[in-house]
Amino acid sequence: MQHATKHSIVPLNVPHSRSHEGRFGRLFGRGFSTWSPPGAGDAEKSLAIHDFAVNEMFSDDTPPDSATPVGYTYFGQFIDHDITFDPQSSLTKHNDPDGLQNFRSPRLDLDSLYGRGPDDQPYLYDNARRLHDGFAGFLRIGTGENPTGLEPDLQRNDDGVAIIGDPRNDENIIVSQLQLAVALAHNATLQKLADAPTASERSGRELFEDAQRITVWFYQYLVWNDFVSRIVDPKVFAKAIAFDEDGGDEGGPIYDVKYGLEDVYDWSENPFMPVEFSTAAYRFGHSMIRAEYQLNFPLQGGVGIQFGKPIFAAPDAVPGPGGPPDLRGGSRLAAKHSLQWDWFFDFPSSIKPIFPQMAHKIDTHLSRSVFHIPAGPNSSNPLAELNIRRGWKMELPPATEVAHALHIRPLEGLSPMEESLWVYILKEAGEQADGEHLGAVGSTIVAAVFSGLLRGDPFSYLNRRPHWTPAHELVDGQPLFEKVSGGDADHWEIIDLLTHSGVPIDLDQIQAMLADAEPEPEPEPEPVPA
Repeated sequence: MQHATKHSIVPLNVPHSRSHEGRFGRLFGRGFSTWSPPGAGDAEKSLAIHDFAVNEMFSDDTPPDSATPVGYTYFGQFIDHDITFDPQSSLTKHNDPDGLQNFRSPRLDLDSLYGRGPDDQPYLYDNARRLHDGFAGFLRIGTGENPTGLEPDLQRNDDGVAIIGDPRNDENIIVSQLQLAVALAHNATLQKLADAPTASERSGRELFEDAQRITVWFYQYLVWNDFVSRIVDPKVFAKAIAFDEDGGDEGGPIYDVKYGLEDVYDWSENPFMPVEFSTAAYRFGHSMIRAEYQLNFPLQGGVGIQFGKPIFAAPDAVPGPGGPPDLRGGSRLAAKHSLQWDWFFDFPSSIKPIFPQMAHKIDTHLSRSVFHIPAGPNSSNPLAELNIRRGWKMELPPATEVAHALHIRPLEGLSPMEESLWVYILKEAGEQADGEHLGAVGSTIVAAVFSGLLRGDPFSYLNRRPHWTPAHELVDGQPLFEKVSGGDADHWEIIDLLTHSGVPIDLDQIQAMLADAEPEPEPEPEPVPA
């Protein structure tokens, strides 16, 4: 186990207990049966999974779009990588969740971004850009392959491998650009703190830790108020965390925060990540993946699906004049592949109804783009097959038992394969919410886990300052953040964080970044006098 250094970032570290790195566990364990696909033995069961996944969950038809911008699909992936990491489980044997180590801390603390901090992992930080006392608190940023040097990328080694807190955030270009944007948001926050007239009165470490707290709190706020609120049933969301909107007792100094769903998930004394969440409920995002994504106008040369790229191309696909055939990561950002963010989230500059691109609905109809997953036990690796198989090997309970345990009336007329908890949650969303958000079981598990993560973390904004919003952060008496999202003045969205980070949002910004101008030549050296 890694031990804290003298100067570790204490407010954002998991307490060093036996569960320091967290463990996987169950919400529904003793007394529940385990779901198994139909068949006499493992070979027949595996074939049943394959046939159902391929024949029932994939088709040549394009899945219908939802009302959720595509960026939230990958924000969800970024969040997942912040709270769970299981490099030990196997798809080829049964696994005991209580014996699996979760190598992510079970908190929304951006350890996938900050790692263990500047003392333990200094290579994540920019030694060429230091604060007034020499402290290296800015996250290190790299550049992509564009010869102009204007397209930022994650920092990488000579082999193109990203040097970041969690390598999974380089699985595809969209999530890697999100990782980059959050890193740039931290750097922008720290720079504003460092530019304040009174900055010299504080140490560089103090400025860094303040910037880290603000960035983490902004992120936590967005996870709950902008992401979870979109993907769970509104009634379940309101039940999980309820605020007294009247300011407490007749407007007095006491305000109330009421928590629900503690009986579903509570980790405050023994941190763990439920496999019903990580293996089933939270994999709803796989059904939201589109067949293709358009990155930006100059790269594509037009508007329409014919100009888009899939996350994973078929194995025999070859690069074309527009660069790589797909959006998988693992190498330097190809030239002109930076995202134009108003094509991914709903910005004021988004040109509707074309942009932002919309995620597919949450249902049992998956895009062909996830039919060939690069890593897996077989040659084709349809994602649906991998997910169902994982739930079987993790010995998850049948969906009907889970619904009854949550006091929810289960769907009727289920086939044996639809008792798979992951399949059920997709089917439930399609039938109960027309695929716009999760249904009753999925919403309850997801809302319970996320509210529990915030509730159980003594350093979360919800515990330290429950009514905090980004508007509360001031520098020199001026707002630290600009709010560009509309609606309620107290409701902030991820587009506000992206704007703060300085990534290209609209057409003008992306065209300036992707300019075809060659880099300026190095100046000739001055002649040495004889």
